[in-house]
Parts: sequence; C-alpha cells; structure tokens
Amino acid sequence: MNYSLSRCLIAALSAGIILLLPIALANAAETITIVANHGKFSSFETAAGSEEQVNWQDEDKSDDNACTESYAAVELKTFLPNICKYKEQDIKLVKSDNLPTSGHVFLLGTRDSNLLIDSFNAPGDRRANLSRPESFCIRSFEQNQRIVTIIEGADRIGVLYGVYAYLEKLGIGFYGLGEQGTVYPKRIVNLPADLKLTEKPHYLTRGFFTKGDWNDNDEFFLWMARNRLNLWTADQSQYRFLKKLGIKLTAGAHDIQELFLNPHSEYPYNCSKYKGDENKPEDPYSAGSEYLGDINKDGRLTYAEVHPEWYVMLGGQRDAHKHKRLRGNYCTSNADATSELAENLIQCLVDGQWAHADMVNFWMLDGGTWCQCQACKKSGIPSDRLCQLIHTVNSRIQEARRQGRLKRNVPLVTLAYSTTLSPPTRPLPKGFDYDNISMTFFPIMRCYVHSFADPACTECNQLLLKDFRGWSGGPGSYYKGSIFIGEYYNVSNIKTLPVLFPRIMAIDIPWFFRNGARHFHYMHTPTRLWGTWTLNQYLMGRLLWNIDIDVDVILNDYFGRYYPTTTETTRSFYQHLEHATANIKPLKHYIRSQGQPRNRYTMRFGLTSEDFELFPTKHLRYESYHPVTNDGPDIVEMMESMRLARGKINAALSACTDPVEKVRLVEDERRFAYGETMYKFYYHLLRTTMFHRKGDKELARREFIEVDRQADILRGIVDLVNVTFRHASAKNGYEASYLQAAYELYKKHYGKKE
Repeated sequence: MNYSLSRCLIAALSAGIILLLPIALANAAETITIVANHGKFSSFETAAGSEEQVNWQDEDKSDDNACTESYAAVELKTFLPNICKYKEQDIKLVKSDNLPTSGHVFLLGTRDSNLLIDSFNAPGDRRANLSRPESFCIRSFEQNQRIVTIIEGADRIGVLYGVYAYLEKLGIGFYGLGEQGTVYPKRIVNLPADLKLTEKPHYLTRGFFTKGDWNDNDEFFLWMARNRLNLWTADQSQYRFLKKLGIKLTAGAHDIQELFLNPHSEYPYNCSKYKGDENKPEDPYSAGSEYLGDINKDGRLTYAEVHPEWYVMLGGQRDAHKHKRLRGNYCTSNADATSELAENLIQCLVDGQWAHADMVNFWMLDGGTWCQCQACKKSGIPSDRLCQLIHTVNSRIQEARRQGRLKRNVPLVTLAYSTTLSPPTRPLPKGFDYDNISMTFFPIMRCYVHSFADPACTECNQLLLKDFRGWSGGPGSYYKGSIFIGEYYNVSNIKTLPVLFPRIMAIDIPWFFRNGARHFHYMHTPTRLWGTWTLNQYLMGRLLWNIDIDVDVILNDYFGRYYPTTTETTRSFYQHLEHATANIKPLKHYIRSQGQPRNRYTMRFGLTSEDFELFPTKHLRYESYHPVTNDGPDIVEMMESMRLARGKINAALSACTDPVEKVRLVEDERRFAYGETMYKFYYHLLRTTMFHRKGDKELARREFIEVDRQADILRGIVDLVNVTFRHASAKNGYEASYLQAAYELYKKHYGKKE
C-alpha cells in the first residue's frame, strides 16, 4: 500500500468513514501507461526539463512541443499517485509509437505530435473543435477491461492545460501557491471511464502586467499554468521556464522613448556637421537648422544636440538637451524621429534585451505632455496621434519581418490612459493593422464599490464608461480593434493591502468580454505571502478562462475545501473584509471626480491641506451616508466591518482543527492584520485632522496617541509589503501608508515632546 493510500485510510478511519474500495485495488499488476512524444530527447524527464536547450524563437516547434508535452506527462505521473491507488512505479511513460495492449492508457498530445490520437477511434468519437489556441478535449472510455483517456490539445499548451483540467476533475484544487495552496480529494478516486470535456478560453490573454526580474518564483509560475494564466514579463531571467509553461512575455511600458529615442543617448551616426565621429555609420538623416553641436563640450554628440526638432516643444521651446528627465512625449509628427525610434526598437527585438519578447507594450510617458508644435497640433488630439504613431511603428516592424531581419511576429499593445483615455476623433490610418495592434483600456480612476458599468456610479465609473464605449466599437467609434483591459486590483498606492474583489470580478470580467475585450491583466500582482489575496487570484483565473462559470459554485467549493473545518466562519470573515475594503480607491488611491484638482479625489490629500474639503463626494463620507447614487461604505462603516472581520478570523483560528488549514488561516490573519493596522492609522489620523480643524487640541492629542501606536506597528511590517514589483512595494508599512507628510505635520502639534 503506498503512502498516499495509507494517509487516506488513516484519515478516514479516524473520522469514522468506511471506504468502499474496488477489488482491483489489491491487484498489484494493474498499471497506467502515459503515451506521449518526447521528440529528439532521450526521455520524458529529460525533455520536460529541457527548456534551457530549446530554441523558443525559431520556426521549428518540434522541440517546443516535446518539452511542454513531456512536462505535462510528467506532471500527470507525479500527481496521480497522490489521489489514486497506483504507486509511482505502476505508472509508465512511453513514446507514442504503439498503443499498449494492457493496463489503463493515457494518450497525450496534439494530432500532429501524437499520431495515435488521430488514428484512435473512441466509441462515438467526434473530432473536437480545437481551432482556438490553448483549447483541449478530454475523453475517457472503457476498452477491453481497461480505461483509455485521451487528452488532446489544440497545441502544446492545450495539452498542459488539459492535464491540469483532468486532475481537477479527479478532485485536485490548485487554489493557492505550492503544497499549502493545493487541495487533494479526501478519498482515493478511481479513474473516470466516461469523461467528456472540451474547453477553450474566453479571454485570449490572461495574467499580470509587471516588470523586472522575479527570482525563485517557480511556485507562482506553476500556479499560473495550473490556473490557465498566460501573461508575464519578458524581463524575467527564468523566461525559458515560462515559455515551457505557455506564458506569453511582454516587454516595454512607459519607457519606450527613454530606451529608443533618449535625447541624452549618444548619436550613433557620422553627423556631417561634426568632426570626430567619422568612424560611425553613415547618417541616414540630414542635420537640420536647429542643430546645436556639442554644446556641453563632452566630446560626443547626443540625439538632442543633433536633432532638437525631434523632441517635445513646450511653450515654444525645444530644450530636451537641458533636462535630465523627459519633459514630454517626443515630436510624433517628425517622421525621422519615429523612424529612428522604430529602428532601435526593431534591433532590440532582433538581438537585444527583448529578443525573447512575445509582445511589446508601446506606451508613451505616464501622463506625459504632448508636443505643442503646429505639425503635432494638426495631427489631432493625443489619441489620434497615438494611433498614427503605432501604425507607423508597426508598419516598420512588419517590413523587418518581410525582410527576414525579425524572425517572429511581435504584436504591439498601446494604451487608452490619461491623456489618451478619450477615443480618436478622426479615422485611423488606412491599412491599420488590427491583427497586430491592440489597445489597453486602463480605468485607473474607477471605483470598486460599483461594477464598471453600474449606472449608479455617476461620479466615477460612468464617466469612464463613455470613453470605453468610444474605444470598444460604440456609436461613432473609429477604433475597431481588439481591447485589452488593464485593471488596478493592486495599484501601486494599495501596496498589497488585503483588498477583496470577488463581487466586482464576478460582474466586470464577463461584462468586459461581452463588450469586446479579449485580453486582460492587472497591476501589480503579489507573488508570495498571499493570504487573503489567494481568493482574488483564483477567482480571476477561473473567470478569465470561462466567463460563464457559476461564481457561487466556485466560492462554495473554495471555502468548503480550502477551509474545511471553519468554512462558514472564514467565509463570514471574507465577507466583512470585502465590505471594509470595497471603497479603498478614494481612501488610499483616487477616483475620477469632476470639480476636484486634476478631476480626481483621494481623502488623504486633505490631511495636510486646510483648504481641501475632506469629503466632497457621495462615494465617501465620515458618518454613514446612503444616497440613491454613488453610495459606498463610509469611514465608520469600514471600521465596523474591520472590527467584525477581526472577530471572525479570531474565531476561525480558535476553531480550526486541520493543520494545513490553520497555516492558511495564519497567513490570512497576517495580511489582514497589516490592513487592520493601516485602516486604524488612517482613521485616527483623519480624526486628528478633524479635531485639529475644529480647534479641539485635547481631542486631537488623544487621537494622535493612537496614530503613533499604529505608525510603530506599520514600521515593523516589512515582508508583507515586498511581495510585488518595486513600484508597488515599500520599505515598510509606514512608508506604504503615503501619510508620512500628514503624520509629521501633526506630530509637531500633538506628538510626544522629546
């Protein structure tokens, strides 16, 4: 009897459960054969770990397929002994040359990689429609007193996803990270003999936007693959491992101009007006009348010194050479500037740091000013200019493809955000390549109390909805292409507080899809120490794959299996926490609010300014306030929900009798405690401000005692605020509050005298 079986029997007997085990259980000769194709590699294990030897960029995909499909076979072999009666030695991996004559059989692969799939006629077999990438079909049936299971993918990734879907059907839940986040069936399961399942993804791109190298994140990346998520960053040094798992790699963000047309970078050509650079390539551009020369006398020319006219004009001046930081987006009406930028980008894709990128985020500066020269103004509003620019750059990339310089297709993804949030006002360029250009809609100023299309959110989301309609094919829309949704579940200011979005995800993700979106990511995912974030991550993955799932069933399954001995208590904790954090945006980040500075509002701005109205919106007040529209949890309601959540998580920890569940609850409580402390810090600093404004120094001083206490606790929180991209991380919880200025201000008035 193997260890897994012993574990299940002991658990069952201790619970008073009698397991009805089939007679075949005692038959030690019964085996499983997994038939797949390890290609040119010597074994399945070798192929499964061969990602460093695979050329993921060439046109020969046989090694790509062998690597991923062998990995799928090894994963299946690894998990089956944990849930079935078979020992590891009972399961064999064989190459797809001949069908085994005895024992249960699994056929893994595509119809190209495993010819046995194409030749095998199952009872009532109908060829599955696997035209969409990553889709799969699972069929199992009895034949000659054995079970044959076919896991067929549209491609190598479909095969891998099919294996994970099969394991889920057997009762494995890949809810969270690693073994702690994995749930196994309570009883030994038998291989199903009548399984028929075909799935294809709704959203084609599903995952996370981030940048930077994330080391030692195998658990996270495996969790992504097991939950059919397929988007990460090309900056990752483990990119070959990600390629094996079918994860697409994005490069670029707001750094496109800095990288490929930086005004302070050395001019790479032999400028006709300068002596000393004759060893450089011939200059493809003529030096214009604005040529400056080596004005800083450092012995080299920069782009801005040779071509000031390429850069932003502000107030009638082109002075990019004077400023260390970019002051605005370059002069996009200048054809030479765009040509140089495109050429540098292409070279980076050919043999530079983005040589393994699958797509490029072609974004202009974050909220950057656009050039004010007459030629640019005639080009239209920023969205018009952006569409013309990305059309030109993509045309150059496609030309490089035709010339054979670039060996792979690299789509461009630009953005509707900030200055380009409004849709184009004029027709897009003729021949605009919708197959290779996508638009990401970033609703950064939305609220999460209301779903995105909720008509009751007139202060905020309805304003953004109008812009979305203009991009997604609404009346008068000029853009007709694919839409990415770039969500902000962990926008930088939130700093991975224990916010929860199940209710909003259940409404928004299907709605965006039904209104034209086919791609989805959010900033900035935590990759470890998830705690309460586990539910967000898991539910998002389920919905992006299948918008038609019954969310209530998913949640019942999640709480019932992930917290088996404290199901209702823990679920109540999550419900209180979700209510407490629903209005996080105006509290700690900001929402769109007309009439406020820059048409946005956040409460924390008012804590340092006597002139700032603390609660000008209906969305957020101090006392309970429930208008017909724009209603959200108010400050006192948030704090009460936090208090109730604390009671429930304490009760769950006290009642828990399962050791693995207790580890999960402890991690939940740690992240919750971080959020609880942050809310108390905000609450008491807000009350300090309110009393200070009233001139009640005594009550302000009493409140600040509690502010000081919470600040000390926040300073000791370090690991929980360093689980994501540096832009969304912090030195400690105090730094993550963004209230240092307010704290120091009131410390002068009400702090302890040294």
